[in-house]
Amino acid sequence: MTTPAGEIEAELRGALAANTGNLGRVYQLLQDGKSTNAEIIDAGAAANSGAASNLKTIINAILTGDCPSSPSLAAQAGRAIGGLLRTNPTLAASTQTYLTNLRAELDAHSQDTEAVQREDRQIEAATETLERAIENLDGVYVYTFPTYFRTVQKIDPERILLKVGKTDRFSSLRIREQQRATNMPEDPWTLRVYRSHELTPDQLEHRFHMMLDAAGHGRADGRRAGREWFYTNLEFLDAVAALLGLEVHKPDDLD
Repeated sequence: MTTPAGEIEAELRGALAANTGNLGRVYQLLQDGKSTNAEIIDAGAAANSGAASNLKTIINAILTGDCPSSPSLAAQAGRAIGGLLRTNPTLAASTQTYLTNLRAELDAHSQDTEAVQREDRQIEAATETLERAIENLDGVYVYTFPTYFRTVQKIDPERILLKVGKTDRFSSLRIREQQRATNMPEDPWTLRVYRSHELTPDQLEHRFHMMLDAAGHGRADGRRAGREWFYTNLEFLDAVAALLGLEVHKPDDLD
């Protein structure tokens, strides 16, 4: 798409500056000359470097029309644009048209079969590397299925269904066994393992579940869903881990 200018660019910047979420906070930090991931994290606008990078990429997409190469990041950018359109109903028709067209382009890329399959292979390889690296370690693990990873919740477009549970000895085999028991047609992706040198896995799991419940990141419904499935996101879980001073293990290039 053509890079917006004039009134459109001015309105886009005004909408970003007025945004009360992390998108607006990161935009303002960038305007203040604080562009590194470390500066953004220190300011409390992102929980980790991956989240900071993603927000910067989304802002760039909005202001330049450039579509991120990652389908999942393109989907995030599309949802961010949807939020800007909802909270700024008085935008000029030309600005609304620009955002609507950009969101359509982003949504199309997020659903591109070849791009999604390529990204899925990268994520699967990264999670398998993580599982091998932390096998036989205890802690709280986070995993999901590819379908859940790409399905946001209507209650909050930034949340997905994640399992947050403890293990006394991490084993990819245990997760695979759980997956087979659910009759899911996909292999799960291990996205995080959190460890503490002071807390037992039981204590650690209890703290995560308590904070998820307190934040309104509700548990999944259904008798077979289990009590460890939550509608949440990795950024929130990483923020909890930072507050608890935990050791964080995650796949390379995935936040």
